[in-house]
Amino acid sequence: MSEHATSAPLHASLNSDEQTEAFANLNRHVLLMRGLGAALLVAGWVYFTLPGFGSAMFFADTIVFLILGAYAFVAAYTARRETVALEKKLRLGLIMRNMELEGGATRDDLTHLFNRAHFFDRLERELQTAKGVQRPLSVVIVDLNGIREINRNHGYRTGDKVLASFGRFLLDQARASDVPARIGGDKFAVILPDTAEPAAHAAVNRLLQALDKLPEFDEGDVSIKLAARAAASGYPWDAETVDSIVQHAIEKSHALEGA
Repeated sequence: MSEHATSAPLHASLNSDEQTEAFANLNRHVLLMRGLGAALLVAGWVYFTLPGFGSAMFFADTIVFLILGAYAFVAAYTARRETVALEKKLRLGLIMRNMELEGGATRDDLTHLFNRAHFFDRLERELQTAKGVQRPLSVVIVDLNGIREINRNHGYRTGDKVLASFGRFLLDQARASDVPARIGGDKFAVILPDTAEPAAHAAVNRLLQALDKLPEFDEGDVSIKLAARAAASGYPWDAETVDSIVQHAIEKSHALEGA
């Protein structure tokens, strides 16, 4: 995603695009090498074992090839997990770097996400860019459930820690090009540049599924299972202006309350 305010964020966003392309190339390379390895394994089994079909040596060689195949599969699976973990770490680092370049005045003190003012300023710029280059833009609104009850039953200090914890979760789920922000007490938003309606809805589903799998928030003798509502809107598939995009997403999220 390109920045339009300063040259430094533009450099950071170009790095994120390059990083995404690099990981896409790496994934293609991994798949190619995995397929080639499987083909060589099968070819080796055919060449070395089939001539002795039915003999004790045939069965022994087949077992050896099965062991080699299982080892290769486990090694490939482990490498894939490490690649995904590295990608996630690098993307998170890029988001934090972009936040640092934007400056402390644009951040929410509690969650360290972008604040409301920066969110709307950035959304306006991203929308103008989307219209100029004829690309989609999406916004996800997330309402964290139960904050009032948490404040009332466990105190505002615990409520603040829950909000901060959710902010870290949202940041962890974001792509390097996304813009996560806290725009109200328990209301959060994420700008998704170059994201059409199907991808925006898929992002909402992934976010809620990840939240459902998140362990309970523990603070002393208090254990709280975080839950949220989320909905998406965007240009040009739902609205044409910043206010209408945000309002449509908020209305959709509120409609989910109690559903």
